[in-house]
Amino acid sequence: MKVDILCEGHVIGHSDLEPVDPPMGVAGGHFVPAPEYVPSIHALVIDGDDNVSGEYAELSARSDEYGMLVCAGVYIEDFEETVQEINVTVLGMAHPEYASVFASHALFKAYWGDEA
Repeated sequence: MKVDILCEGHVIGHSDLEPVDPPMGVAGGHFVPAPEYVPSIHALVIDGDDNVSGEYAELSARSDEYGMLVCAGVYIEDFEETVQEINVTVLGMAHPEYASVFASHALFKAYWGDEA
């Protein structure tokens, strides 16, 4: 599912989420930063260390198809300096919506089979 990652209503990047932990409603994917992305403000983890700047901002995720995702939280792990990778995770998506979005995905089917 393609999503925009937002901070205070402003798009700071994009991702194509996949199911990571279906029973917990967790999705994740590679984060593609927009020019507005600032690691010291938007990333929870920077190159393996907790962001201790004290400025961590609350993030949200929005899809064109499903609108704002109802979830427990969104966080970014920025490993750009060490391994040239930035990932985003969406935690605790509500079950009906999670299943609606990911039911046809191979990773979702591998976990739930035909139960979902």
